[in-house]
Amino acid sequence: MPEQYTEIQLDALREVANTGSGHAAGDLSEMLGHSFEISVPRAVVTDIEESLDLLGGAGTEVTAVAIRVGGDVEAMLVAMFTPEQAANLCGLLGIDSDSEMGSSVLQEVGNVLACAYANVLAEMSGISWEVYPPDVIRDMLGSIVASLVASTTRDITNVLLIDSTLSINSADAEMSVLFVPYDDGIDQLLMRLGVG
Repeated sequence: MPEQYTEIQLDALREVANTGSGHAAGDLSEMLGHSFEISVPRAVVTDIEESLDLLGGAGTEVTAVAIRVGGDVEAMLVAMFTPEQAANLCGLLGIDSDSEMGSSVLQEVGNVLACAYANVLAEMSGISWEVYPPDVIRDMLGSIVASLVASTTRDITNVLLIDSTLSINSADAEMSVLFVPYDDGIDQLLMRLGVG
């Protein structure tokens, strides 16, 4: 079971998610030449196992853009698209998601969104960290999460799941971002945000 957080603490994390989505929308609009709006219908703290269920189950096929961050708080940021979400997003841009250009767009969108959340987390909390280049992985969700867990000897207790809706010309596409801090990273973040 994930640690229980107060509504004030969860509101602070949702505010980070909403601010990050605003930054990402501006960055994506500039990069791709389309007007993006990004909303966050859900931002929840949960444990790693429950996050799999919330994302559709371990057997769900996803394209994931994984970004490692190091510094005051070490973590992974993982932006994820199901094949349907990838096709929908690329379709809004007039691109085939299975093409090389489609893969490149998904990587850039995931990278921009994850980095925007990382930057806003740093700005709002005063946490200092370094963002490393992204890895793009296509696999079952359970395999991707298992490999992330296996890649560290650190504890992973709670994760922040951020669902995002990207709107282009009133048409929507969806994706999710997992913020996976090591050890007590969520608690450290809440302390830095003044609600710990």
